[in-house]
Amino acid sequence: MKKRVILSLTMAGALSLAVLGCGKNEVQGDGSLFESTDNYVTGDETEGKQNQDKDLNAGSGNDLENDANADTKINTDALINIVSHKVTCEANGDVLAEGSYPEIILSDEFKEKYPKLKIEIDSQNSFWRSFAKDSVSEYAGYKTTDEIDTGYPYTSEAAAEVLRADDRIFTVYESKYDYSGGAHPNHWGSTLNIDPVTGKHLEFQDVLKDTKKTAEAMKEVLYETYPDMTDEFDSFIYCAEGQTVADAFEDTIYNDTFTWALLPEGLKVFFSPYEIASYAAGEFEILLPYDKYPDLVQTAYVPVDSFDKEKMVAVSEGFAEQVEVSIPEEFSAITVPNKSWSSYTEDGRGMDDGEHVTISKISEEKTDWLDTEVWADKNGFEVASLPYSDDKYIYEGYNPMEYEYMNCGLKIYDAATNLLLYDLDLYTLCNGPDEETDTYSATTQYIRWAKIYDGTLYVSVGHNGYASVEPKSSYIVAIAPDTGYVLWRSEPLVSNANNFQIVKDTIICGYGFTAEDDFIYLLDRFTGQRMDKIKVNSGPDQFEVSGDTLYVATYNTAYEFKIE
Repeated sequence: MKKRVILSLTMAGALSLAVLGCGKNEVQGDGSLFESTDNYVTGDETEGKQNQDKDLNAGSGNDLENDANADTKINTDALINIVSHKVTCEANGDVLAEGSYPEIILSDEFKEKYPKLKIEIDSQNSFWRSFAKDSVSEYAGYKTTDEIDTGYPYTSEAAAEVLRADDRIFTVYESKYDYSGGAHPNHWGSTLNIDPVTGKHLEFQDVLKDTKKTAEAMKEVLYETYPDMTDEFDSFIYCAEGQTVADAFEDTIYNDTFTWALLPEGLKVFFSPYEIASYAAGEFEILLPYDKYPDLVQTAYVPVDSFDKEKMVAVSEGFAEQVEVSIPEEFSAITVPNKSWSSYTEDGRGMDDGEHVTISKISEEKTDWLDTEVWADKNGFEVASLPYSDDKYIYEGYNPMEYEYMNCGLKIYDAATNLLLYDLDLYTLCNGPDEETDTYSATTQYIRWAKIYDGTLYVSVGHNGYASVEPKSSYIVAIAPDTGYVLWRSEPLVSNANNFQIVKDTIICGYGFTAEDDFIYLLDRFTGQRMDKIKVNSGPDQFEVSGDTLYVATYNTAYEFKIE
């Protein structure tokens, strides 16, 4: 179950992801896309056509809607359909909570050309749907128990708009409106920028020539566009000691928490309330035209043609869903505390007490970019991500923060019976405050990987971005899963890969990020102390062990090591 306080805590961080956007931005249609009903077919009529490639992603967002989509009209002339679905929760004839979520349906032509994009969009559809249904159900529960009656339903609405769709980038702008009691609603916007060929999400720095120049230009255009707000910006935008606003913007670029899009007219950046100014100030947006700022965006990502949204995108209303009231209960998860942002150990054991391993390189195969999916398929592995299961347990993240994978809660089930064994709330551990200094993380940290080994739970925690944004990140903690007691916390900047491995009494993990140093680390599993580090060509993505061989996928190199 989500906590209502999570959104508020997330939004309070200066220059975090654009988690608030003033105004209730709905996807609007003016009817011009639907001149003739001859262009429509229902979900039943398109079941074979629109959903013919279910095998690409079983359980995808589109596949979940086969029955309900029978009443949804699809414009077959459009390459992209955006369908808005309503969700309501009623009791005794009263609407307690309501909401909506988008579903993006790609045409056969688009799906055949970009199969990995289809998989990513279906995954996003599934997340939107489940998040909306869970939120409306929970908000209805809050409505029944809150002492003050607002007189209108609680709300969780989401809408999507496609801003760009070509061979280089598929851009979706999502707007959210959320109210579950309190002084005012929450509004925010975010963009998904996906490489349609690989299905990978592009980070802001990936498309830029020069992050420093971009940050300076953004500050310049922002202050020129809103001259009456400069004092507000200066007082609200968080700058570390000795930093300028442009420096703070560059840090945020590295952390990939700006809401941005590369449109035909230029680079557009959206700012939501609380991001660079107070809630009352509203939302802001700036445009940096390519002709005026030719040295910011890599030429390969500058759109060649304009995006004809009227011809390519159709917007329609979909089916409505009813959900049951979820009466809120006392949060049952065990809260894992944050004793200190510094490394420590409390179990009293030393490194010499264990049986450790070393590794020696057998081979390396370097390329411009290593596709982890291809590497995994070649070697018989699965791409590492939560949720996953091993021989004994199923590990499932929950309480997503800014993106669906940024989970701060962890549920662990028995793999044989599906019985829930452990429910741990790691929000405080990931983001603070700690007990020593009462400080929070400068950016959102989340669970990257987790594994129980010999009765102890090991969890990798980190953020997306440079160490300069949050140097006390990318560490491993050892936890007693039945109590939430933290046995030790490793030094930071040792683990930001998708997973880690435990062999004997050694944790094999790795850290690297763009311009930072890239290493494999060997940690003692009883103390978290570093025993060795091995330089690699680029940041580690995934570790796999087969027999006495360690396979490592980094950004641009496939390694094999002998475990000794």
